[in-house]
Amino acid sequence: MGLMLFLLLFVAVACVAFNKLQSRKPGVVSGCPDWVLTQTEAATEFVHPNQIVVEPWQGRHNVFATFNVPDGYHPTPFAVVRFEGSSPYCGDVVVHSAANGDRQVTAFFRTRTTLWLMSKGQINQLEQPNNWKLAIFKS
Repeated sequence: MGLMLFLLLFVAVACVAFNKLQSRKPGVVSGCPDWVLTQTEAATEFVHPNQIVVEPWQGRHNVFATFNVPDGYHPTPFAVVRFEGSSPYCGDVVVHSAANGDRQVTAFFRTRTTLWLMSKGQINQLEQPNNWKLAIFKS
């Protein structure tokens, strides 16, 4: 009787833990809101990153891409990362001024999502500039 109760309790705890893990999947946590995907697909102009840094073992904020946005254009607040075998992911955008009037934009990608993608063997796809898109709009 005691063993049966223990087994039942173990299964209940395992189910709760599994549900919490499912709700924390990177596709849910780092996924793009529908309005971002709609805005990105409606845009006619995009830029791809000049530089991509993927060093999640260095801690937070060490997975990012740097874009140059031409003078007279504004970036969207999210960069979209899309590749085969995964749903689209979003990275938050931070805009910096540049000396020549252009803007330098950094899009940060979640470290835990990067580690998830590494575990699935997709890190090489994350390092490809063509998989990162930043929609830009004329002022």
